Amino acid sequence: HGGYSSEYKISFLCPYDHTPDIYISGKELREKLSQMKSKKMVILFDCCHSAAFFEGNDEIISQSISKNTKHGVIHERSNLEGMAQEIDDEKGMAIIASSQAEEESWGDSDDDYSILTTSFIEALKAKHKRFFADEYIRMVETVNYVFTRIPELIKILKERSDLVKDQTPYANLQMNRDFIISYIPKEFRKNIVTNKFTLSDEIQRPIASKNETELESWEREEGNNLILFIHGFSGESKETFGIIPKMLQSNSKLNGWAMKPLGYSHFVKPELGKDIWAAILDVDKIASYLKTSITYKFKKYDRIAIVAHSLGGLVAQKAILDLSDDERKRISHLIMFGTPSNGISSDSLSKQWNTKYKEMSSDGPFITSLRKKWSETFKNGIPFKLKVAAATEDQYVTVESCHGPFAKEQCEFVDNDHLKMVKPKDDKDDAYNLIQDTLTNNTFYNKYTNSEEINITLGKYDAVIKELLPKVANLDLNGLRQLIFSLEGLDRKDEALKILNEHPLAKDNTDLMGILGGRYKRAYLNSFTKSDGDAAFGYYNKALELAIKAEDDSQIYYHAINLAFLSIVMENNEGKMMKYAKQALIATENSRNNLWKYATVAEANMYIGDMDKAMEFYSKAAEMADIRQKISMHTNAYAGYVALMQTANEDDFIQFLKAKFLT
Repeated sequence: HGGYSSEYKISFLCPYDHTPDIYISGKELREKLSQMKSKKMVILFDCCHSAAFFEGNDEIISQSISKNTKHGVIHERSNLEGMAQEIDDEKGMAIIASSQAEEESWGDSDDDYSILTTSFIEALKAKHKRFFADEYIRMVETVNYVFTRIPELIKILKERSDLVKDQTPYANLQMNRDFIISYIPKEFRKNIVTNKFTLSDEIQRPIASKNETELESWEREEGNNLILFIHGFSGESKETFGIIPKMLQSNSKLNGWAMKPLGYSHFVKPELGKDIWAAILDVDKIASYLKTSITYKFKKYDRIAIVAHSLGGLVAQKAILDLSDDERKRISHLIMFGTPSNGISSDSLSKQWNTKYKEMSSDGPFITSLRKKWSETFKNGIPFKLKVAAATEDQYVTVESCHGPFAKEQCEFVDNDHLKMVKPKDDKDDAYNLIQDTLTNNTFYNKYTNSEEINITLGKYDAVIKELLPKVANLDLNGLRQLIFSLEGLDRKDEALKILNEHPLAKDNTDLMGILGGRYKRAYLNSFTKSDGDAAFGYYNKALELAIKAEDDSQIYYHAINLAFLSIVMENNEGKMMKYAKQALIATENSRNNLWKYATVAEANMYIGDMDKAMEFYSKAAEMADIRQKISMHTNAYAGYVALMQTANEDDFIQFLKAKFLT
């Protein structure tokens, strides 16, 4: 049992049916736990008022009486968070409490266990799993199930008795590891999706990245100020930002700044794996972890600058808003790259993602609440330096979602796509220079990002044409691509085709056609504008004709499979889809083996209905692909399959895709 002694002003644990004379105080408990050195630690408090065990300086607001302890207390906030941060060695620890400080913990009189223990046992029995990527039960998925299951069990108990009150569990998880706590039951092991094909040892290994030691080396402890790197849901804490941390460390202007990743792995989102988007539950969970880390773990730093990528920016915004006024004053900078601050548009949700991520909707409660609170909190100005960067070729986050909520002077552009925008090759990169200039209070200028690319991203096609059309004869392939894209954007298709047919670099250039087709395909998948889809179809079709003429099989299958995809996703035309899929398959027979050949064979077989073959070749492709390539393949496969089958229900094939590309 847990309780609070008003006489001695301590929280305590005591054995069942004993008086508070036999107890261990919260202070003793915290000291003992902090002395334990363990690679993995799971601490379960399954008793009333369990979030009040660790007394501190919290103001006691009022008394509540527990029928078990005869004493109780409501605290302004739980010291479990502070305790968890104090003993957090970042090696694997979880604290789970059954109830908040003011709440009791309930059980069913017909059951031997409390509802926390019942839900925990159910998780260990894999009751929460919809499919099995491997043979393990992990900590975070277990906690997620407990948090979902307890309200369900409380609802049942309330229907039986008016005495039962709400019970809200608490958990503090280390975010850099999601450690294994058990095997799944033997009867489920035959259902493991990935057992159908043999995986390499490296893919089977459930623990850390192979480059972990190397990646950890860039952390820097010394300094009164901290640069905190927060990655998105498609990367990991030590590798998302590439060489940026090391380049910043070599910059003498940033002496005195410690540098750390937030330290959560992709495993904190067990529902989705490595994907661009995530459930709001995951964003909230990590935002809470960040807020608590700022308050406790990073309390020694006078100033904290946050550099965030993708949904890491939403995590940062949510955490900053949840900080106390005093703690918020320690935030000196916030720099966000490719963050969907306005969420995903309803059109994209319904057409591309099939409402899979409906909680990320631009008009959903999470985004609207976040934006409202941000506006109210900072109505008199933002007290830290803010920069928001969009990528010129972002295939996931629109400029409106990235830049929309912020002032023009806070918004910038950097080169590349969503994942590559924070992976510079050297210091001649605008993402790196944006961070450096913002932290050193210098004015940032786009020195390296092509101005025409920025104008195209903004839809300022006339500016690009005005700049490039007079010198069309001297343009390189990149310049030709920009000019043709802009002419298309202003519906000057005849001029674009004339250049393609007559310019010596563009004539019969299937690569250029594919690049243009890909750009319009990404634009279509972002906005579902018919003109973008038609343009993509036109360029891929022209490229396919040229590839057939040149008898270039690798180009034939590349363009044919894209046409099959567009045929089903854009036009819902199974006949055309089937024709192009078969054409792509024939072309692969005379092409050398590589990643994209395997992906093409897999996708084509998916379209013609040979799902076993599709799974076989998706497995081969997954073993060769990096994170970016896996996400790209999953996006295509998922969108194509959902359009073909007209369902987003998690059938065996969708589960297989998730297991192969997102876990």
